[in-house]
Amino acid sequence: MNLKTKILKEMSSHTDTFFSGELLAREHEVSRAAVWKAIHSLEKEGHRFESSSKGYRYLPDNDLLNREIILSYCPPDHYPLIVFDTIDSTNNYARTIASDPGAHGTLIAANHQTAGRGRRGHTFYSPENTGLYMTLIIKPESKVQEMLKVTVAAAVAAVEAIEETSSARPEIKWVNDLFIGRRKIAGILTEAISDFESGDLDAVIIGIGINVRDTELPEDIEHIAGAINDPSLSRSRLAAVLWQKLLYWTEHLDDPQLMDAYRSHSLLIGKQIEYEISLEKRSGKVIDINDEGNLIVRNDAGQEIILSSGEVSVKKW
Repeated sequence: MNLKTKILKEMSSHTDTFFSGELLAREHEVSRAAVWKAIHSLEKEGHRFESSSKGYRYLPDNDLLNREIILSYCPPDHYPLIVFDTIDSTNNYARTIASDPGAHGTLIAANHQTAGRGRRGHTFYSPENTGLYMTLIIKPESKVQEMLKVTVAAAVAAVEAIEETSSARPEIKWVNDLFIGRRKIAGILTEAISDFESGDLDAVIIGIGINVRDTELPEDIEHIAGAINDPSLSRSRLAAVLWQKLLYWTEHLDDPQLMDAYRSHSLLIGKQIEYEISLEKRSGKVIDINDEGNLIVRNDAGQEIILSSGEVSVKKW
């Protein structure tokens, strides 16, 4: 890791702290001139610093997604990483390379998406500089039916990564959204890719979009969407931690701790919800989530039903 990357990693992770040139020079065993040159080079790349008699402070509102910083938080034998400033959709790009035999574990991350995608054909608003948009490619060795837990694994990984890198404590709204309070701060889109000739599962791509900081929102989601809004949170560190947790949980889909973690972070257990069956809206109380990740609901007639898919909404918060 070169001096510029070392300084950027340290300062972007402590945006409430001023670092003196003398301290940075002593810490990295270089001259103060070398420190100044590194910071000046970072400024040319778009990073913004506040300078005072106390030294330099990395401004939290210019938390740029940086490939070298992401890799600095990863083990030496990391999988391939591709970082875009702007792309139409990280899931779309993942589809173009997923058939490559060496694609397993590859992460595609972006600062901005022009055509972010959500479930059921919905769009995912992905403005620049305020969110993290990423897709992981996995090449599963397990059976197709076992891959139904991949979305569960992604939700648990996202919650744990956010908790590790910020003060936020998000909850999971079954099956693929993360909320803080009544605001959605993240969504997950998991897609399977089949081998055209054999029909077997070739790859699974896991797309995750996280709203890290507040921004102006389109009218149709301004009362729904929220953000983590922790000024100390580094998007690059969040990407690295989430990448590692995704790899771990997708390799441990049968671990009972996965469903325990999913239940413990559930937004819905114990709440009244509305759901839809055969185009008919119904309501009931969520009493549990089973080991397959299905929602167990006691309907208004007192009967227990199992929901394996579909959209639900909280009736009483």
